[in-house]
Order: sequence, then C-alpha cells, then structure tokens
Amino acid sequence: MRGSKRQKDCFSTFETDPEKMKQFLKQQGSRGDRLHLTFEISGQAGYLHDQLRGHVEDVTVSNPTRMTWIYRTSKKNDRIDARKQAVLLSIDEVPKVHMPRLEVRQWRVTIQHRRKMVSRVCQVKNRIRAIIKANGFSRPVESGSWWKSANRLWMRGLACFEADAEQLWRMSLADMLEELNMLESQLKRVTNYLDRYLAGQSGGKLLMSVPGVGPRTAEAILAYTDDIRRFRRTKQYCAYFGLTPKLDESGSTRRLGHISKQGPSVVRWLLVESAWQAIRKSPALKAFYEKVMNGQKGRGKIAAVAVARKLLSIMRAMLVNGELFNEELVGRSCGFDMRKSA
Repeated sequence: MRGSKRQKDCFSTFETDPEKMKQFLKQQGSRGDRLHLTFEISGQAGYLHDQLRGHVEDVTVSNPTRMTWIYRTSKKNDRIDARKQAVLLSIDEVPKVHMPRLEVRQWRVTIQHRRKMVSRVCQVKNRIRAIIKANGFSRPVESGSWWKSANRLWMRGLACFEADAEQLWRMSLADMLEELNMLESQLKRVTNYLDRYLAGQSGGKLLMSVPGVGPRTAEAILAYTDDIRRFRRTKQYCAYFGLTPKLDESGSTRRLGHISKQGPSVVRWLLVESAWQAIRKSPALKAFYEKVMNGQKGRGKIAAVAVARKLLSIMRAMLVNGELFNEELVGRSCGFDMRKSA
C-alpha cells in the first residue's frame, strides 16, 4: 500500500512467496518511490526479512500482540489491517521486533530444539518407570538411579520376551528403551554442538563466572540478547525476558502484579534454575534471597524469581563492562557488606 493526501491508497493481494513479493517491490520501485516494508512476525519472518531487505529502504517486522487495540473494530479485513499498519509505519509507531542475523536465529532454534529433546527424554523415562512398576517391579535391581548402567542392563533383560499374550508389556518396554537410546544419542550430538559453539562466543566464559550459571543458561542469555547495546536500561533488559511485574495504575492507585512472562520462556526457565544454584553458591545472592523471603517460607518461589531477575541485572552489567563476577560488588548492590558478614 502507498498513499498520501493527494493519492488514493493502492492495494494488491498475492501469495506469501518471496519471488512474487520481489517482483511486486521491483514494480513499485520502478516508479521512483522509496519503499518501506512492514509485516507481522511469523515463522517465516526471518527468511522473508533476509530475502526482501535488499529490495526496499528498510524492513520492519511488527509484533501484533502489542497492536491488539488497533484491530478492535467492528469491521476487519486484510485491507483495513494493512492500512492501519502502513499508517503506524509512516509515523514510526510500529512495535518493532528485533531481527537478528541468520546465524543467531539458527542458534536460538538449536537451543529450543535441545530443550524439547530434554522434555522428550524425560517423558520416555517416566513411561518406562510406569510400565515397569505396573508389572510388579517397584524399584530397580540396584539401589540408586534408575538410569545407571547396571539398572539399564536389568531393564534390557526385562525387555526380552516371547510370544506370550500375558507378557506383551515387555515388547512395549523394548520399544521404549530403544527410543530412549535414540533420543539420548541425538541429545548428546546437539549438546556437543552447542558446547563447541558457545566456546567461540566472547561472553560465554564471562557469564559462566556467575555462581550457578552453566553453559545452557549462558548460551540462552547470549543468543536472545544478541546485541546488549540495544538495551539502554536494566529494567528494559529484564522486561524483555518477562521478569518485571505487570503494572495496573489508575489515578492514585498503583498495583504491581505477577511477572509479565513475556519474551523467551526458555531463558526464564533456565534463569530460575540457575537462581536456585546461585542461592547455594553465592553468599551475596543467598543474603538477597533471604531478605526477599523475610522469614516467610511461602515466599520461597517469589524470592527465587527475584534472584533470577537480580542475576539478569548482573549479567547485563557484566556484558556491558566486560568484567567477571565480583562477589563483593554484588553484595554491595544487594545492600550487604560481604566483608563484615565474612
């Protein structure tokens, strides 16, 4: 669509095909117009962004969830929505989505892929335990973990079966054990790749100097941050990962609710897991955790999320300044003098 006070809006409809879109943009550019393109975020957004950015002045990928108020009308169709988005683009009010380069996008996809694989491995392990317990084996033959070598050999022995209608559960067990071996092999391959890739990132060792932060948390932070310079303030950085509270304010009434949970859930999940480790390993963060708890056991999870946000603030400062974790400095930022406590 293009238009001004002297021109009528022009609309065209075509398939979401990069080549057809390029042809359309080439036709529009032949008129001497400066072209500015915007479209909503989707699974194809990254690919379309890379394919089309060389044919226009700039490409803006928009976040439709932040424009819901615009679409709340009694009349809605593609033409009306396109015009609304074009008007917002003309006044620079489109809620933009940061589009990282292809390498970073692929890094993010691999991180998400690994998380799903971990979930699938856990599901298969739960099914294996369930079918074994359902057939009279309440615990493995060897004490300790179900998944150590001796108990895995025992499970494979249980999976040996003959064509007996009363023992068909053993066939299911054999299939599950085979599936588990395949998933664990795939998980190991993906993990090894991510470890090698993280080793080549300058911020990896920096973030892993934080107590409780391992390679999985460090890589997720780096991948979804992409460029730390695009976050001017710590609050903006924490809000991007959904760790700031919702605000409901009207007149003199101001209410802070639960965290917004916007942004990549994989980062929040890893940060909270790292927070529990950091509470055990860092005296400063443990003191901060106890301060938020205020002696109330029911506030444990709330305090852990507060530590996760504190970790994120610390990580931003480390990435900006290029400095390793400093226990004494963190203690002062939390309001504690670690030298006195020592």
